[in-house]
Amino acid sequence: MTTARNRARAAFAALLAALPLLAALPSASQPARSAAEPARELLNSERIAERFGSYGVEVLASDGPLRVSNLFSGTGADKIGRTFAVVRYPDDVPAALAREHAEIAAGGSIGAVFAGHGWRVEKTHLHYGELDATPRSRALMKDPPAARLAVHVYALDVAKDGRRYRYAVLAEVHHPDYLRLADLPAIYGPADSARDPEVVAEMLALTAAELARP
Repeated sequence: MTTARNRARAAFAALLAALPLLAALPSASQPARSAAEPARELLNSERIAERFGSYGVEVLASDGPLRVSNLFSGTGADKIGRTFAVVRYPDDVPAALAREHAEIAAGGSIGAVFAGHGWRVEKTHLHYGELDATPRSRALMKDPPAARLAVHVYALDVAKDGRRYRYAVLAEVHHPDYLRLADLPAIYGPADSARDPEVVAEMLALTAAELARP
């Protein structure tokens, strides 16, 4: 499993090096949204807290450009994983995001950290699908009643003061009592499935490998 995980990560790193997906993008080509545009969508952390009354994040692994975390509600015996998240950062995080990245690397929730520092968080939705539940996901999610779990792959941009940067690509696997496959397009609109299919494939491979870990 370690070899397969390393191969997937190495292939993904090589792919990202050849793509502009994780490069900083100047405001001239991708301007920040104006104040007149609609209010931002809820962050995943906010949506979990709103739905279940509480929210927390537990970092399960953090190794260079890869982070795996459990977004949960409840505490103690009532703690239930609502989202299993795999995050791929760029190899070189833009200097303008160094403070926020340090907080996130220390265990902070990505969307909440950026929102707390005045950044607008925006997503490019790349894929909606399903992955098989595994012993690891069942343990974190307290045996959800589903053999397949909804997965959402997206790129995350942050924008402020006319600056815009691509920060990460994420794959989020959701507890079925929180979000199912049909809920994703209903909330976020259609996915741009024709954009960067290689990145989607590698994120799904990385996520499946992490879910298969004990």
